[in-house]
Amino acid sequence: MSKLICHFAGQVFITYTMKKFLLFLIPFTLGFCLFGCARNIEDVKTLYEIKLAYMEEEHKLLGEMSVNYTNTTGETLNYVCFHLYPNAFREGSSQSVVSLANYNRAYYNGKSYGDIEIISSNKNFSLTGEDENILKLELENPLAPNDFVILNVEFETLLPEINHRIGVGENTINFGNAFPILCVYEHGDFDMNGYHSNGDPFYSEISDYSVEIAYPEKYTLASSGEVVNEYKEEELIRAVIKAENVRDFMFVLSDKFEVLTESVGNTQVSYYYYDDEQPEKSLETSVLALQTFNSLFGEYPYKRLSVVEASFVHGGMEFPNLVLISDSLGSYETYTTVIIHEIAHQWWYGIVGNDQYNYGWLDEGLAEFSTALFYDKNPSYNVTREQITFRNQSNFKVFEKIYTNVLGEIDTSFNRALNEFDNEQEYVYTAYVKAYLMHDTLYELLGAKKYEKCLKDYFNENKYKIATPESLVSAFEKASGKNLESFFYSWFEDNVIIG
Repeated sequence: MSKLICHFAGQVFITYTMKKFLLFLIPFTLGFCLFGCARNIEDVKTLYEIKLAYMEEEHKLLGEMSVNYTNTTGETLNYVCFHLYPNAFREGSSQSVVSLANYNRAYYNGKSYGDIEIISSNKNFSLTGEDENILKLELENPLAPNDFVILNVEFETLLPEINHRIGVGENTINFGNAFPILCVYEHGDFDMNGYHSNGDPFYSEISDYSVEIAYPEKYTLASSGEVVNEYKEEELIRAVIKAENVRDFMFVLSDKFEVLTESVGNTQVSYYYYDDEQPEKSLETSVLALQTFNSLFGEYPYKRLSVVEASFVHGGMEFPNLVLISDSLGSYETYTTVIIHEIAHQWWYGIVGNDQYNYGWLDEGLAEFSTALFYDKNPSYNVTREQITFRNQSNFKVFEKIYTNVLGEIDTSFNRALNEFDNEQEYVYTAYVKAYLMHDTLYELLGAKKYEKCLKDYFNENKYKIATPESLVSAFEKASGKNLESFFYSWFEDNVIIG
């Protein structure tokens, strides 16, 4: 029997027979053709079709997904793996999803748990990983290179009460990483790194999504992609959304949202808010950030960008076509800076991807320095790159001194996995502050014009791909005509003295 999300009113769901389950999958198969059929194997993307329904009283997301997966690994596969990020929130997980310093702000009602349960699949499946965070689907027949397989999964995600990427927060319900997502295949196996409170423990490839979401009509929806159909059905709203060339799919619900919109070229910028006393100014900053980064890096290729004030324990968080901005930031100036930083992530991690678990500095350092470039290009904010650099240098030296005095030594080398940082502070000062200072030093070395050319080339060479530290070095060397390897690796390996 398959519990399908074809209708619900209040909290009553209808159970369908297996025959209707098979009928339900027909739109999935046909839907894939909407995206076109790529012939070049390098251009083939995973295609997700997902049906979701949110059960408000139970804090549960019911879902069914059909994934059209093409084997582009160059190797024959006997199984395929998915991340199950919500299981990091389950009772007994090996990793805390927030640091001790953020615990009370995150768990506003005390400790709360969530998880994701796999109900069924068209493949034999098992759960593995340190927190049962990996779904392994066994293939009946080996999947040869360039062949494809349809993978069907039915699941239920329980949302914890927490101000986090996923969770029922005080003002918003966030659905970040709420469904299974394919692991990246590299070095002979699927990447199976788990959740970690240091940084953003995510790593995924460009895919296409067709998502249908059913939710109570009292809520307003903000999401990745573009809503192509929306209609009311009894006491719920059903939205059909397409998101192409994205690394993930995210949505947020709130019964408090107000919305402002403005167009930038072919992109509609929407600002969702409830507590912001200067919403017009926040929308203006969002628009200017998109315009500035279009000019600096390369054109934003999507039709929608949603900036969402949200219940979130950290400052902000990037998702495809959508960014979260925490409603608990200390000042409006900080709120503005977070908007700019998170929109910069649309280029650095969103379009140009990277392994955030092992190379978190690669996108964070660029997002930080992009924020400084924004302020230089928009002097009306009365913030300069020089001011930001001075503050970062001062803060880093204080951190370095205190840390060394307490622990006797400090490691701020870049290329480390999230679980190799001793604490959140060490990660932040390495991946954000020190990586910013590296880019600032390079900016001074090359000059503004040449540095900006290097960034454009890095963007164009790695658009929709996975970039590595070597990709950054290569792009900057080619665009600048300079041998920069020793410069970069002195920073990567913690061999520079920050004066």
